Parts: sequence; C-alpha cells; structure tokens
Amino acid sequence: MKILLAVALALGPAPAAHSDMSISVHRGIQYATAARQQPPRLVESLKETGQLKVCPQFRDTVSEEYPDDEQVYLDEDCLQLNVWAPRTGGKHPVMVFFHGGASRFGTANEPRYDGTALARNGTVVVTANYRLGLLGAGNNFLRDQITALEWVQKHIGSFGGDPRNVTAMGESEGAFSLSAILATDNPQRLFRRVVLQSGSGYMTHASPTPQADLTGMSTLDVLRLQEKMVGENPLAGAVHFGPYIDGTLVRRPVIDALRAGNARGIDLLIGTNRDEMGYFAQFDPEILNLTLDQYRAFFPRDLDLAVVSRPYRAEPNVALAMLTDQTMRVPATRMAEAQRRWGKAYVYQFDWGPAVHTAELPFVFGTMSFTGVPGGQRAYDANPPAAKALSDHMRRAWTSFARDGNPGWPQYVLRITKIWDTPARLAVAPKDAQRAAWDAYDFAALTIASPTRAGR
Repeated sequence: MKILLAVALALGPAPAAHSDMSISVHRGIQYATAARQQPPRLVESLKETGQLKVCPQFRDTVSEEYPDDEQVYLDEDCLQLNVWAPRTGGKHPVMVFFHGGASRFGTANEPRYDGTALARNGTVVVTANYRLGLLGAGNNFLRDQITALEWVQKHIGSFGGDPRNVTAMGESEGAFSLSAILATDNPQRLFRRVVLQSGSGYMTHASPTPQADLTGMSTLDVLRLQEKMVGENPLAGAVHFGPYIDGTLVRRPVIDALRAGNARGIDLLIGTNRDEMGYFAQFDPEILNLTLDQYRAFFPRDLDLAVVSRPYRAEPNVALAMLTDQTMRVPATRMAEAQRRWGKAYVYQFDWGPAVHTAELPFVFGTMSFTGVPGGQRAYDANPPAAKALSDHMRRAWTSFARDGNPGWPQYVLRITKIWDTPARLAVAPKDAQRAAWDAYDFAALTIASPTRAGR
C-alpha cells in the first residue's frame, strides 16, 4: 500500500482527438537536443515532423494514454512539442502545458491533451515532452521545460501567439515542476501566468535526486535500473526524480521564493481535487482502508497526529482526507497566500463525480475521456450534458485567465474558492478547520531520507 501511494503520487489520465478546420495543428516540432545527462540545447527550428515521440519509459497501462501500441519507448531524442493555433489573425494568448506522470511516465502526445477545444477559445496551445526518470535527473528535466518555454518566447509569434502573454500550465508532476521554476532566477522572462493543477512547491524537495553513471548503458538498461531504484525506494519514482532544491537552478524552497517576491508580477491559478487520494485505489483497493497508523509513515514527524487529525473525524476516511490535504490542498493555499502580495492569485477545488487525482483533466481539455479516473466514466454517463457544460465553463475560465489574468471569480481573499461541480459555485474558506490544523507546518519542501546515488 505504501509503495502504491507514493509511486502514484504524480500520475496523470487519458483521450479523444478533435478535428477542426478553424485550428491549425503542428506536431513533432523539435525544440531542443540533449546529450545524455547533459542540459538541453535550444533548436532554432520550426520544422514539423508529424512524429508523436514518447520519451523513454515502460508503458503505463493504467493511467496514461499513448499514441501507439508500443510497450517500451527507447528514443532519447524526444524533446518535441505540439502546437494548436487559431487560424484567425492577431496575437493570441499562449497556453503551454506540461504533463504529469510521476516523473517516469506520460507524454505530450497523449490524445487526452489534444489542444483543439482550448484553441477554439482563442488561445495558442502548446504541449511539450521532457526527459523522465534517470534521464531527466539532476533537474535536467526542469531545464528541458525551461528550454521549451524559451522556444515559445522566440517562435510562438510564427503561430499567431503573443510571447508577452504566455501562461504555463502543469498537472501533478507538471505542476510540481512549474512550481520549482517559480523559484528559479527571473521566471518572468518565461511566462506571465501559471496554472498549477494538483501540484505545488511542497513537492520540490530538499534532497538531491538519485543519480547513476549511465555511461555505456543502453536505454533499456537505464529503464531497468530506474525500476530497480524505485523498487528499493518507494518514493523514488514519484518524488525523487522530480524537482529539488539544488542551490543553482532552484535556489531555495518555492514558498520562501514566493514570499520574497521572486515571481513578482506572475498571476497564479492553483487548485486541487476533493478526493485526490481516491485515485490510488485503482492500484490497490486497500488504500481506501488506510488507517492512521499506516499514515504515520507519511505524516510529518514534527506535528502531533492526534491534534491534526481532530478536525477530520467526520470524514469517511480520516487518513486519506489528511493525506490529500497534506500533499495537495494545504500547500496550494499557502502558495496562493504567498503570491497574492505580488500578483493575482486564484484558488479552485474540483468536486465533480469521484473528484480523484487527474479527474479535472478531461474537463480542462474538453476530451471527456476518463481513462485512469476510477468512477469517472460512470459519473459522466449519469449526466453527459451537465458534465459537458462544466467542461465548457472550465475551459472558458482557463482561457480567460490566460487572456487577462481573470478566470471569472474573485481572488483568494477571505479564502474564496471556486468549487467546480454541477453546478459550480463559490465557497468562502471551505473546510477551514481542517486547513488550519496544519498551521504549525511550514510546507517549505518535502524531505526524503534516501541514498542520493545508485550504481548499476
């Protein structure tokens, strides 16, 4: 159970492509090259290959949707992006999306990330690959994402996008990454706004990522070593291959950087799903029976479990509700509070249907595909028109935020939170006693006790 909870922390879902003559689609544009274990180098190219590459990984049959039937992906030359652009004239706001997947899975080429529906609302949409696992370790995958954003700054005007009005979007691991980028030098050069879905700076951890000497190893052997490392350290796949505070690229904890104004002028839209942890029941149904004693392995040692758990007594599962708040909801509110001094900040909570981790993605992209969302298809089938209306509402909010920094509800003052459900509504300080139970914890960075290096 512990392994599945940890390894799955950053997984993301699945799909349905659109065809629209009002939208031009450009696939497989290479934005960078990268030698193994080296930083990426920007490519000065607009050539569209049409290839749908997937960065090296073993196929995840549960929670990802791939563009083909391959069982293992071995092409390390995978730093490509896709663009969906309205055919109308003028300069359009730009939305650049980075996928989730526990730092080991996923691709920009999943059908569920089709950008057509968002582009119909007048935005240029970009989805980008980045290196995963050991091949992206040492924060090189963050450098990939930064390089993709630099490519957008230089070239998106050729697709009708406005480089001065870029919104970076990320879900799960993609949101962890973008949070870390907010703590790098001058993030304002890369984007004007940021959308963080089910991920915050708390997952930018303090310990170095595990690394290994990969010289002379085949890509397949690298993947096998990676899996061995995950097996030995259950948090490795979900967190250790993700962003960390290295003192050079990411200089300090994200929350500290935001409080100091490092992301001054950047607008923030951040939110979580009501029952994030329910997602992991598809890996192990026993997770739904997680006890407080089992939860102690995840609970911060410097807090009193009995005290923090008190406001959760009415929850169907106290431990799962606390784990959702610890990993997702409360750190998100902290980021909004910190950034509100320096830019606009908005908070949402996704409550529709099962409301598990990744459940909002079919609505944001409008693909309405629920692979990897336990109970999602059943909830959709119960009332498709209401679900489609909710998707329309969310896409208008996301694209409105990208256009002018206003998603259509008040900023995070008095803890005003947009609740996405059928119907959507506003809430003032939802479940505030539970949020306040964590006040003694700083959520500066996740601390992982593990070896920092591994051999073959």
